[in-house]
Amino acid sequence: MIEQLAVGIDGSPQSFDAFDQALELARRLESGLKCVFVVDSRKTQVPIVYSGGAYDISTERIYLPLDPNLRQHYSQIAEDLKEFGRNCLAVCVRRAADAGVQVTEILREGYPTTELCEECKSADILVIGQQGENAHYTRTIVGSTTEDLVRTSPRPVVIVPGKRREIKRVLFVYDGSRASENALRFYVNTLGKIAADFVMMLVGEQSHVGGFEEEVRFLHHHDISVRLMSSLAQPSEAVPAVAAQEECDLVLAGAYGRRRVLDFILGSIAAHLVRKSTVPVLIVH
Repeated sequence: MIEQLAVGIDGSPQSFDAFDQALELARRLESGLKCVFVVDSRKTQVPIVYSGGAYDISTERIYLPLDPNLRQHYSQIAEDLKEFGRNCLAVCVRRAADAGVQVTEILREGYPTTELCEECKSADILVIGQQGENAHYTRTIVGSTTEDLVRTSPRPVVIVPGKRREIKRVLFVYDGSRASENALRFYVNTLGKIAADFVMMLVGEQSHVGGFEEEVRFLHHHDISVRLMSSLAQPSEAVPAVAAQEECDLVLAGAYGRRRVLDFILGSIAAHLVRKSTVPVLIVH
């Protein structure tokens, strides 16, 4: 049972799309919603300046006090960002009230990944935008807040790439990993009652359709219809294509494949989906 969702807000259009998706899920799941705005401390901390050359390898460093006006400048930045955050949260509260969803507003300061991970410990699902305030920069490598959260969040994460969708049909990417099994159970216990149209796509070493009677019986036992598909193509390319072909509203996947260490270093199916999917993606550890 889902009692509360958490959604990260940074004031960007993409984060408000994520909020709208979280609001839709909270309404249909009859759960509460926690909106979290994190003032990025990297923007508000006064730079530390040391004496010595750039290539000075000595261990002794002498801190040079900064001009008081510079300190005041950074203090003003922090206050302005906090006020901006409060305004963003007020918008979310109004939208939630119109939808009849109970909402809690949280304003924190710190490193966004750390603060969102901490806040989502008291929630069941974290919802975030595929890109945030830096969406005008093209990202092709791991390192964004979104991808950091996919790897480190203590709760399942929904990544939202665009406008809100009513989730009815789910594409489940199954590779036989422990994370895939966890994702299947999580779906049945949470989203199955609102999105019972289920497409199970077998990839990697599990890409043959036979031998999955137990999983099918498990789904049927919970009144979920399932269609099995398989693909020998590269999952990072095949999954988005199948999601579009089948008109799915959500892609469900495990955070890691069967080779967890290599996945972490080279990039798992989940990481590719975070970058490329045009529909929301639910990642479960």
